[in-house]
Amino acid sequence: MESKMIEALQLVLPLVKNITGRDIQLSLCDTEKAIATWPADSFNMPGAQPGLKLEWDNPAQRDMLEVMRTGTPSVSFLPKEIFGVPIKGLLTPVFENNQVVGVVACAYSMEHELKIKESVGHLDQNLLESKQLVQDITQDAIGLSHDISNINDVSGLVQTQIDKAFTLVKSIQGIAGRSNILALNASIEAARAGEAGRGFAVVAKEMGKFAQSSGDAAKEIHDSLTDIISAVNRLNNAMEAANKKASNQAAMTENVNNSLSNVTDYVSEIISFMS
Repeated sequence: MESKMIEALQLVLPLVKNITGRDIQLSLCDTEKAIATWPADSFNMPGAQPGLKLEWDNPAQRDMLEVMRTGTPSVSFLPKEIFGVPIKGLLTPVFENNQVVGVVACAYSMEHELKIKESVGHLDQNLLESKQLVQDITQDAIGLSHDISNINDVSGLVQTQIDKAFTLVKSIQGIAGRSNILALNASIEAARAGEAGRGFAVVAKEMGKFAQSSGDAAKEIHDSLTDIISAVNRLNNAMEAANKKASNQAAMTENVNNSLSNVTDYVSEIISFMS
């Protein structure tokens, strides 16, 4: 008596290929003979011919008989060199009333999956390289931020030294001013002394010239220091702006790095699912 499950599969299996859209070959056998075969488009695996008895001596039929004997499904992989495309084979026992009444042999091309896996693998490699590049950029940005901070520290030291120089210049200007007053007073006293004070007048005059020269030099130094302070202030402003940009760049690249890490994790999961 024909199995109702076998009869049902004869009706359902022809629809499987259209439903799945896969390049698939299906065969249906009962415990003694092949019932039907639905060939694939790109390959043709040898198996049991419909109506012919299954034989243990036939290598193509032995696995089907073993699956029916044990009631355990079987999975096999065939490389591209055998039938022109890589093939995955599935042998599934058919049960009815807790008894094995047949087997369904399913073989389908894995070429599409392997191409996807290869493409995903290339994508994964490119993402890893991009991730490493972003990490390098992040480290460079962090290093740049530290370097700018060091420059700011140096600028602070320069500012301190300039402040000290300003103090010294002001002291020199004060001394020059007092020296100029003393020279003027000495000239007055020398003039009062008449002939006796002529030599002292010469000295007083030279002291006045020296005081004037010292005052002029101090003023030039003061002006130069003022220009230096202005330049240092502009440098500090530029460094602060650059430091802010470097910090923002480091933060943004870190965000990109985190996003790439998530993507590479997803790609790795896809690869593991396809393995």
